[in-house]
Amino acid sequence: MEPKRRRKLTSSTAAMKRHQRGSRSTAASGLTAERIRNEALRVIDDGGLETFSTRKLGAALGCEAMAIYWYYPSKDLLLDAVARGIMSKLSTLLHESREDQGWIDALRTFARALRKLAHEHPHAFPLLATRGFAMDGTENLVELARHEGTDDRRAAHGFHLVCSYCFGFVFDELASLRSSATTDMVSPSPFDPSHSGEVFEFGLDVILRGLSS
Repeated sequence: MEPKRRRKLTSSTAAMKRHQRGSRSTAASGLTAERIRNEALRVIDDGGLETFSTRKLGAALGCEAMAIYWYYPSKDLLLDAVARGIMSKLSTLLHESREDQGWIDALRTFARALRKLAHEHPHAFPLLATRGFAMDGTENLVELARHEGTDDRRAAHGFHLVCSYCFGFVFDELASLRSSATTDMVSPSPFDPSHSGEVFEFGLDVILRGLSS
């Protein structure tokens, strides 16, 4: 056999063995894409986004970091999946909006759930600001608005307005809470973080009253 061909076959055999070892490793550790994504969210919640790494995630999962790349070829794709997982919770809420709720009440419920989700995952929630994913379930909200005689355009504008308000508010709120937790100085935020819930409801009510008029 020619030396070049022998080297090529040897290289292919080695690659195949590595593939088989990797497959056995991921199977033995019980890894799935969903499990990796959920554990990544937990690790980010515990330690923050800045210190998150696949090595740290691998340690939490009980596997080598390289095993994660069988499911998510890059760290960015993994973070995309984490962000989608958070977004799916909001999409589910929109899908479950009831006909008897009314579209304004559905918007209020959605807004409160978004803020609650931000507080449950304060370290991971900023991922939603850097990854532009469409939210499923908005057609259900538009349908609720139709039943009340509101045209689709106004309903869509109302939804985007509420989303913009909520995301802007919670990002500022989370930054203020982080600042107040690490310093004794007065928070630079224009409102006291301890009153943020009251301020949020006030702003939301102003928007929703305008949409319902």
